[in-house]
Amino acid sequence: MSTIEAVTVPKWGMTMTEGTITQWMAKEGDSVAHGQELLEIETTKVTNVVEAAASGILRQIVLKEGTTAPVGALAGVIADQAASQEEIDAFIASYADRLGASGDGQAGAVAPRAIAVGEGVINVLETGLAGEEAVVFLHGFGGDLSTWLFNQAAIAETHQTIAIDLPGHGASSPLAGGDDLLARIVTGVEAALEAVAPARIHLVAHSFGGAVAAVIAASQPQRVASLTLIAPIGLGKTMNRDFLTDFIAAERRRPLLGVLERLFADPSKITSDMVEGTLRFKRLEGVPEALTAIADIIADDTGQRQSITEALAGLKCPVLLIWGDQDQIVPVPQAADLPANAKLIIIPGAGHMPQMEAASTVNNAITENIKSDT
Repeated sequence: MSTIEAVTVPKWGMTMTEGTITQWMAKEGDSVAHGQELLEIETTKVTNVVEAAASGILRQIVLKEGTTAPVGALAGVIADQAASQEEIDAFIASYADRLGASGDGQAGAVAPRAIAVGEGVINVLETGLAGEEAVVFLHGFGGDLSTWLFNQAAIAETHQTIAIDLPGHGASSPLAGGDDLLARIVTGVEAALEAVAPARIHLVAHSFGGAVAAVIAASQPQRVASLTLIAPIGLGKTMNRDFLTDFIAAERRRPLLGVLERLFADPSKITSDMVEGTLRFKRLEGVPEALTAIADIIADDTGQRQSITEALAGLKCPVLLIWGDQDQIVPVPQAADLPANAKLIIIPGAGHMPQMEAASTVNNAITENIKSDT
């Protein structure tokens, strides 16, 4: 019996509705292996690659380079040699009906909502399976919940998920500065989580969000089932403080692009929409002041100001650290700065955003850490 597998436009991020084929990395007739990079797709947020979900022969490319198509659309067909052209043609012809019946595309988009907390609102994006435990995503400095566009949808296939805009980011209210700023940010996030995920949670956090997650886990150990931190601050003194100040100072497209490029080992993943969206966010009332206040509690002239080593060391839940070996913002920490109970995964060829640059590896690691909760 012949085997035919679909290559489709993936759903990266719960608000994604379409993508543009920018490059096929294999030609019709090429043999491809499971996990091989097959094509590149650009969304309004970022460019990423689609890996082959099966081994076989790329028998037909349905969507040519330059084509924009909805999530779930058939981009190509992988089949074994036994599959006839008639079978492949019938598979392609039937796919439009299945796409329409699947609920993907614009009808499947999920909208964020604002949760009222003590100092304004916290913006959250909820999706996935209803359950007793939720997976919560916290982004880093200057980001927003779209940081997780390659991760939340994947984890939502098996769990309830919640991505949060930290105060002063995305559509969440900015906060005034002060020495208690981190504690106030944590308070706002905890209040939002009480409203949307009152039971046990698995925390997944990036960079500055890692410090927020560490405080939550240390203060509510009975509630946090696992902790996955991606390039978090607080494990050592060294970091590129210039990134913080240059990000705040960049008021035009070209200088901001130069700053954002430092986040990635492969800067080509940055789209013009990512740059424009970041510029629009930075121009909102109160945001520059909020970002400056947050930058001041992250680092000063002596290096990082926060330390999460002790907080992590006291946790009983699984603790996983993920780092890109080409991180230009927060370098991989020294062994002496790592708590003994934390597992470290270093991803070759990734920068400060491995959740975008090596999404499959990161998603698998998150899933395994969640499973290791006993």
